[in-house]
Amino acid sequence: MIAAESPGSQDILQECLRGLNISPGAEGTTGFQPPTEQQQLQNQLVIGAHPLPGQQQDPVMFEGAARETGLPEQPARPAGGGAAEGGSYGDGQQAAQFLETVNQTRDGDHFKTHFRVAVFYRGVKVSEQEVPNEAGLRLVYRPDVNDAVLDHETGLCIVSLPRPVGILDQIQASLTQRILDSLGSLDVGMSQHVIYGQRRGDVKAYWSFSKFDSSMQPREISKLNPEPLYQVKDFIRGLMDFFDGKESPASSMFFCLGEKWPDPENKPWEKKLIMVEVVPTSMELLKNAAVECGASSLRSVELQMSLEEMMDLY
Repeated sequence: MIAAESPGSQDILQECLRGLNISPGAEGTTGFQPPTEQQQLQNQLVIGAHPLPGQQQDPVMFEGAARETGLPEQPARPAGGGAAEGGSYGDGQQAAQFLETVNQTRDGDHFKTHFRVAVFYRGVKVSEQEVPNEAGLRLVYRPDVNDAVLDHETGLCIVSLPRPVGILDQIQASLTQRILDSLGSLDVGMSQHVIYGQRRGDVKAYWSFSKFDSSMQPREISKLNPEPLYQVKDFIRGLMDFFDGKESPASSMFFCLGEKWPDPENKPWEKKLIMVEVVPTSMELLKNAAVECGASSLRSVELQMSLEEMMDLY
């Protein structure tokens, strides 16, 4: 049970609130500014042109989202190829097994994935749940919702953040509750082979592929339109690069609510009041399988052709 705050605590709370990105009422139209490399890409796509059944149709033009790889929280390629190096090179067994895993994520030209959501309050995991819905999820604060519930209007699953109970620091608890009460919602969905994000509320949201991102360049999620975050073909390209000896591709996205992220002063993610990790489970499956097999064991013509076909489809 959180004790009542003293007048001194109220003064500290008000001072802290001024540093939070909560914007009551109308706000300006400044949205997410994509990285420079995104601005240079020319291939235009449309989110919502071919939505999944029951998903909302919010078309937005964008210039291709860039891929980030080799982030600290992701396992690097095993030194020397790991246990997979012990297999006979060229026998195709590891590549055939990996190709079978790839096919499990495909349904014609459709990439199948569910999602896993983990919520952290000041670096402490307070909840985690699977979201068995290919269209994606809508993050809200509705303590009465215990499990993911399908919203038939949007096709997204409603996922509620938990109450900030058990937090001994009263200032942290009060600030966290303030963000939750003003959250509105944050959508993270899949449409036309693109994972997108859009916030709907007064609390600004920021994201990155890594909770250890030290770029000090905050990425804000747009409130005006669905914002492209990660293209499936960029992930597939990352797998192919991994087979050539580069780092493994990103398979998680981290969303910071009410505070800028990546932090402009390079403060660690554990200092953030609310951080949410969203994992497309099929990407995680393929990445873990690739790392376990080892890059050199996955060089096969059949696998290469299959991945190139996926690149063309996505």
